Amino acid sequence: MEKFAKLIFGKRKAGFTMVELIVVIVILAAITTAAVPGFIASLRRAKFEKTVEEIVVLLEKARTQALASELDSAQKIPSGGYGVFFDFTSLVPPTDQKAVLFVDDWNADPDEDGDGSDAAAVNINYADEDIANRILPDGKYTEGGDSELAVVTINDPKYIRIESLSGTKLADSSAWDHALDNEIVVIFEPPFAETKITGCNSGNPDVDLQKFEVEIELITEDISRTIRFNRITTTPQVIEN
Repeated sequence: MEKFAKLIFGKRKAGFTMVELIVVIVILAAITTAAVPGFIASLRRAKFEKTVEEIVVLLEKARTQALASELDSAQKIPSGGYGVFFDFTSLVPPTDQKAVLFVDDWNADPDEDGDGSDAAAVNINYADEDIANRILPDGKYTEGGDSELAVVTINDPKYIRIESLSGTKLADSSAWDHALDNEIVVIFEPPFAETKITGCNSGNPDVDLQKFEVEIELITEDISRTIRFNRITTTPQVIEN
């Protein structure tokens, strides 16, 4: 058989021929072309699940810090507590959708008596100050004012985005409907992590909420997760849609 093969193909030289190299390259290119889209999709799914998990962690961490009466960077307990802010004001760049873990230690307008004498924005709202002189926090998130501890940014809306942000009103259990300009802030106050949920948008005044849900979507895979939060249970739930 070996002699017959030599008669047909001749004596084989060491190494690869040009034809063999081309065949190998074509095969590798075909395998790569088939594998790359699946690999990219897997990376996007992993990033999507990680984003959902990170937002849940922000809520859990804010509550834990309030229960522990954790000290802030000034080694004091913030009377305003710890909160998470959800920004749902954009579906396209350059404005990013985000969730922010923050300390409510800023009041943009502390003029409580209305006479204008103390209307300048202030910081240092602490629970251990003299009650009579303490300037209360505002229960909101002020970018550039309140101290940010962590931020989860959704900056690629072509693939991942907050699809909806809605809630239920505390006063009458009516719906606080989804809107593109919705924002929500959840604040946990020390020492018992008393929970407050406030919803707002550009067209309506702030409203207290009993619960809310935020839906995050992986657009390319048509997959979404809904994070539900109730001020009574204070345990975030992740629903697979």
